[in-house]
Amino acid sequence: MTIEIKVEPYQRYFAIAAALAFFVGLIIFGGVWALVIAVVCLFVGTAFGLVVGAEFMRRDLADEMAALRAQYDAASELAYKLNTELQGVAQRAESAERDLIATVAEKTSLRAQLDGLQADGTA
Repeated sequence: MTIEIKVEPYQRYFAIAAALAFFVGLIIFGGVWALVIAVVCLFVGTAFGLVVGAEFMRRDLADEMAALRAQYDAASELAYKLNTELQGVAQRAESAERDLIATVAEKTSLRAQLDGLQADGTA
C-alpha cells in the first residue's frame, strides 16, 4: 500500500530549514561530537527502518502469495470441474445424436414400409 503525499515547495524548504537549524543547534550547543552522534543515530535509524520495512514487506508479500496460491488452487479446481462437466455434456450430446440418427433411420424404414404397402394397395 503506497501513500502519496503532495508536498508543497514551501513545506519542503521548511523541513530543510528545520533540519539545518537542528544540526546547527547541535554544533553550537553540543559540539561536533553531538553532530557526529546525531548523524550516526540517523544512519542507524535509517538502517533499522529499512530492515524493519523490508521484513514487513516480506511478510506482506508472503501473505499475498498465500492468498494468490489459494485463489489459483480454487481456480484450478473450478477449471477441472468445468472440464469434467463439459466432457459429460459432450458425451450426452453424442449419445443423443446417435439416438436421433437411430430414430431417423427407423422412421425412414417405417416410411418406406408404409409407402410400399400403399403402393401395393393393401393399406
